[in-house]
Amino acid sequence: MAPAVRKTALHPSVPPQKLSRPNGFKPVSISVGTNGNVTRLFVRDDLVEEVFARTTTGFASFPKTQTEEQYSPIAVVSSPSRSDEIRLSGLTATFPKIEMLPSNEILVVAMRSQRFADGSYELNGKVYDLSGALRREFLLGDGIQHVQSDPHGNIWVGYCDEGVYGNFGWQDAPFGAWGLSCFSESGYKLWDFHPPEGFDPISDCYALNATQKGVWAYYYTGFPFVHIDENRQVRCWKTESAGGRTFAVGKENVLLYGGYNNERTTCKLFNISDEAAELVADVSLVLPTEVELSKSTVIGRNAELHVFSGDVWYRFSIESLRC
Repeated sequence: MAPAVRKTALHPSVPPQKLSRPNGFKPVSISVGTNGNVTRLFVRDDLVEEVFARTTTGFASFPKTQTEEQYSPIAVVSSPSRSDEIRLSGLTATFPKIEMLPSNEILVVAMRSQRFADGSYELNGKVYDLSGALRREFLLGDGIQHVQSDPHGNIWVGYCDEGVYGNFGWQDAPFGAWGLSCFSESGYKLWDFHPPEGFDPISDCYALNATQKGVWAYYYTGFPFVHIDENRQVRCWKTESAGGRTFAVGKENVLLYGGYNNERTTCKLFNISDEAAELVADVSLVLPTEVELSKSTVIGRNAELHVFSGDVWYRFSIESLRC
């Protein structure tokens, strides 16, 4: 008989931090770097609708791949002790994703990329230096769900189902066909995911965590935990879970956040062994009563879950759990 699943509470590992916000700007993207610092991308209040513009074709609605005009957002990089603002230039990314590279460069990625009939395509990865100048740009594919950089500067991209199966001109040769790919800092594709025997290919990459010791992913179908080591060897564990959105990774356990329906804000702790990923605890994140998890952004990076409620940053370490 399987052991009973415990219920336990997890308190923040450090006091909450209020993050700075430029006046007249709204955040449109947020990430936690492999070093634990937070990077947020802000655009002027009046440009938010343009950045998240959609177009309707028949009965379907699709994101626009680029804004009509270039805009100049502000990237704010925050550590526990300070914040720095960098004004970027010449950006056209819609539904942008931001990530700080270990080289102290800022990567901004448009979620979508159009491929045209002549075979050309939109470059949707742009790298800026700390002065805000564009240094290089490259293709990372369409249908991007997650972007994270590992400690070596490699860029890991997880794709949603449209990136895997093809849309926006990529139907005959989807760039994200394998669901998870690794690129160099210059945008050269280094590696694509191939599932081990007994596991399905990725149809939709639900979660990604590029840690100090390898990269972890979680995907549909099947929702296994995946570990890619520094030699890019893949190992998978089946789980009794579905629909998780992010996770923290410890030495021998994984804290999975989210799920379908009434489990959208739940946390589940799994122990990882050679044989299996075993569900051992339901975990409640201890937050002030005014914090609504369903309206917060939750990001798993390394061994922590980071909760962003407005401009307040809460951190929860999996190492604080004893299960």
